[in-house]
Amino acid sequence: MTRYALAAPLVLLAASCAAIPTPEAPPPAPRPVVTPPPPAAPSPARSWDERALDNGAWRYDAGIRTANFVQTGNPNPLVALACSGGAIRLSAGLGAAGQPLDVMLRTSAGTDRLRFDGTGTTLPANDGRLDRIAFSRGRFALEASNGSALTLPVQSEIGRVIEDCRG
Repeated sequence: MTRYALAAPLVLLAASCAAIPTPEAPPPAPRPVVTPPPPAAPSPARSWDERALDNGAWRYDAGIRTANFVQTGNPNPLVALACSGGAIRLSAGLGAAGQPLDVMLRTSAGTDRLRFDGTGTTLPANDGRLDRIAFSRGRFALEASNGSALTLPVQSEIGRVIEDCRG
């Protein structure tokens, strides 16, 4: 038994003296494949209901039955709704005066095409498109065929001029 007791540590000692092989030089790292980045995709234009609202506020004048959207720092109205003889004139600064434009009216209820005669269009006071503007969810947009667009807040002044015109 003592023979085995002495033999076991000697075997372990011999095993621990075994030479450890040194690794060969590591294989060269593979060359990275350089691929040019893909061309930047054009950023999609934001939908009318995701765009930022134009800066400004609606102003209502009961004396002349007009609602004007006036930009901050600019006294001239950007958009006007004016009642005249049972009709409402919708005018907007979307293009050069005197040039007819096709304008898309976008509301939460849908899209309508309007034909501006250079500065605007006249709608009968009972036209449903006016109601769609007044009751659109927070905003409506006017997008002209020349690429200009306005995204405006819906405020009570719009409904006031429509109701005043309907009498």
